[in-house]
Amino acid sequence: MSGRLTVVLDEVGERSPTTVGRYSAALAHALTTTAPAGFDVAAMSASVSDSRAERIRDLLPGIAELRQTAMPARELRQAWLHSLTTLPVHGLVHATSLLAPLAREREQGDQVTVTVHGLQSLSDRSERKQRWFDRALRRALRRADGIVAPTTAVAEDLQLLHDVGDRVRVVHPAPVAAFSLPADEGATSTLALPDEYVLAITAPGARAQAEALIETVASPSMPDVRVVVAGPVQWGEATLAAMAVEAGLRPGRLVMLGDLDETDLAVAHRRALAHLHVAEQDALGLSLLDAAALGTVTVHPGTRSLREIAGDSSVPVEGGPRELAAALAELLGDDAERARLGLHAQDRARAFTWEAAAQQVWRLHAEL
Repeated sequence: MSGRLTVVLDEVGERSPTTVGRYSAALAHALTTTAPAGFDVAAMSASVSDSRAERIRDLLPGIAELRQTAMPARELRQAWLHSLTTLPVHGLVHATSLLAPLAREREQGDQVTVTVHGLQSLSDRSERKQRWFDRALRRALRRADGIVAPTTAVAEDLQLLHDVGDRVRVVHPAPVAAFSLPADEGATSTLALPDEYVLAITAPGARAQAEALIETVASPSMPDVRVVVAGPVQWGEATLAAMAVEAGLRPGRLVMLGDLDETDLAVAHRRALAHLHVAEQDALGLSLLDAAALGTVTVHPGTRSLREIAGDSSVPVEGGPRELAAALAELLGDDAERARLGLHAQDRARAFTWEAAAQQVWRLHAEL
């Protein structure tokens, strides 16, 4: 047999990496390295700049072709929502998010699978974005030939929304940054990190997540430890520095590094005392998996998806910022428990690989 799988990329190559973009790139790359004999993998994206297209090609050296639609992402989302396209795509298609060409009429042999990362967006949503997300989710549940969910928890939630039958497959994600850890951290990394710190990660378009982080750090239950923040520090007019000042955090409590490449992110995870993860809407758990693979324990909201990914190797917390801070303080006060969980986390992370995830996607297309 021979053929081609077209992978629809979402948010890949953006200057400020997103969780969806990192997931999309990692899975697409794994699909190229696990392609069955006679098959190749092409990528499709919204219209992007030349520099971003170059970044995509650097991330995906094994792709046979990068196709771009005539529309940028915002317009493409609306067009595909209404089955409009200027660049038809046929054959096997795997969308790494809800951004998918689910045409009303398909040719024989056309097959589209869609990825649902969760029932909530990973970024803050305006009313317009909320409407798109809800409509795109309903459309995917009705029309997609197959649906990929990152956890059993998400798959169960989808079944409650719509009778998806046997179209859903649970395909767990895997660590991303952990595999970029340099052999000689001191010689390779130029990060200026405190001797002891907790790592937190912010995301583009996720101001609410940043506010939750500040509220956690400002809680009376928070241990007296510096917090290194990797990721964006501004959302529109709001800045992380201004939030910290308004919350009464002393100068220097936060160390804001901005966006990091995967190598520096791996170093930051590896050296941290713990990873503080405040995003309740995250069902992918990429930063949790990165921390786990590098032996760093994560304190996080006790959602079903994050518990499923972490197993018993993290500190799940029921409650809000005060409870997260208190759990972090307890963890940092027990070196033996932190070491035990760190070893358990590394073992747990080994169970998740992108090669295995890609093979499950190939198997899904073969079974449909």
